[in-house]
Amino acid sequence: MKPMLLTRIACAMLGAGCVLPFAAQATLGQNASTVDGDQARLHAVARAATTQGAYSVHQLTLPSGTQVREYVASNGTVFGVAWDGPTLPDLKSMLGASFDAYVAANASRRGTPLAVSSDELVVFSSGHLRAFTGYAYLPRAVPAGVDVSVIQ
Repeated sequence: MKPMLLTRIACAMLGAGCVLPFAAQATLGQNASTVDGDQARLHAVARAATTQGAYSVHQLTLPSGTQVREYVASNGTVFGVAWDGPTLPDLKSMLGASFDAYVAANASRRGTPLAVSSDELVVFSSGHLRAFTGYAYLPRAVPAGVDVSVIQ
């Protein structure tokens, strides 16, 4: 193949990868069973879950290279998620029912970082192309005795 054609094909594939969002990660407030389904659906590489007493952390690496950490309470509820990497994960799917509250809180804001802090939801998202980072958690779902600073 000619080098120019290969360059065009590579650019098209890169553009499609940046435009098309990845499917959901574990959804806040939902059961941990969503973690296993996410791994298969996303073709993600999962690292072993680590247990930290009252919660466990499941790590996934998306095909884009973005790392997603899902924080699961001992009762099986996903109480927090965090991400960092070259692409922004699909926040609508990750936040689930809390996404509308996130959008409403940020309706009048422009630019980054995007932040929401209420009794129902805390979200912080910052970054730019190839360097996104953030976290989200449900304050009422955080297990007793767990410091929210672990969600990172």
